[in-house]
Amino acid sequence: MGMTVLAADSLLGYAIEPDPEPLTVSTDKDPVMGRLDITLGPGNSGSAYCKSVTVRIPIGAGATALTENGAQLTSAVVGASDWTARPGFADDTWQVFEFVPERPPVQIIERAVTLVISQIEVNETVGEAGIEIIEETSLTKESFTPKTTVASVMKFPAEFVFRNFRPTKVMVANGEHAVLKWDGSTDAAYTMFWARNSSQDVSSVREWTTPEPLTTPTGFMLQATVTAGGQTLTHTLTTAVMVERPDLEIGHLDIAGRTTFRGPLEGLIQDEVLLLESTRSPDGEVRDWEAEFRVQGPGFVVLKMRVFDLPDGPTASASVRHLYREVQAATVYLTSNGRDFDAGSATQPFKTDDTIRCMAEWPNKDRGGKSYGAAQWFWYPLGPQEPPVRV
Repeated sequence: MGMTVLAADSLLGYAIEPDPEPLTVSTDKDPVMGRLDITLGPGNSGSAYCKSVTVRIPIGAGATALTENGAQLTSAVVGASDWTARPGFADDTWQVFEFVPERPPVQIIERAVTLVISQIEVNETVGEAGIEIIEETSLTKESFTPKTTVASVMKFPAEFVFRNFRPTKVMVANGEHAVLKWDGSTDAAYTMFWARNSSQDVSSVREWTTPEPLTTPTGFMLQATVTAGGQTLTHTLTTAVMVERPDLEIGHLDIAGRTTFRGPLEGLIQDEVLLLESTRSPDGEVRDWEAEFRVQGPGFVVLKMRVFDLPDGPTASASVRHLYREVQAATVYLTSNGRDFDAGSATQPFKTDDTIRCMAEWPNKDRGGKSYGAAQWFWYPLGPQEPPVRV
């Protein structure tokens, strides 16, 4: 899963997502090409004014460097037409990229601007590469100062695999056990976390059943830890399982309007609503790759994606995220894996009046070959409510 970083004195927060995730090191026979998506957003102080953002990528062959080929890196801006990515330049052991708005300063009030560093040929040394993000910001339109955020980008061993963490059923009956599966290499240790401080070593299995039946919606976090070359790295995946007619533990309940119960919480989970379907046809045509919705009540989104005939190298992905809240996106990444198809799912809960962003990324016509598939986002409302509104 990606990470969100915020330095003590910075005014902006940064959601950093490597692609592929996680990054693995290159080998002589199999170079790994990757990219970093860095999405800007307001920090703990709220909205801020910004004149520029500079990203510094460490260059070299060691554990703390990301790539040996700095001149190959490219930059771009996604989500904002009024920002410019200036050409990168070398500065000692760094490759430096500057991103500037056309009419500085601009006010950052939401996560809408994504800075992209691509064509990263990951070096061959396992470790953590520390990238630097330098913002020129102010809470007002005066007294702009540079503020630096350092983020670690992990490079896992070439043979490391950890993906497709998913429940066999996204919703179980109250009192039913949940079953979770994942794909993972044998050279890592796996720990499952769930409920209140519950954890279990699951290194010997790739399919796990909850020790106790579920009575409430439950989130699960699976951590994979691997040690190589004196470096210990951890990667985390999350998912959730909803419970039909769950037990409720309530501290305070304030109901302003009429409430109707049909039996013990009868009808709490309503029928699913298809929010969006994004498709890629064999000729490379992509339909409905992005949309935003505002929800009218609490519930959760289930994302399902399946791709056929994906060639080696390209990756298809889909995600669902909170547009304005600092919550990690739920993302599905699919690759060929030597199979005819690959599939995955993810779940993300939302509150009343949240804004949802659904996004799919498909290989372009040149790289995707004859691959085809679909990503679907389903809304499961908790209780009676109007359907989500597309914005």
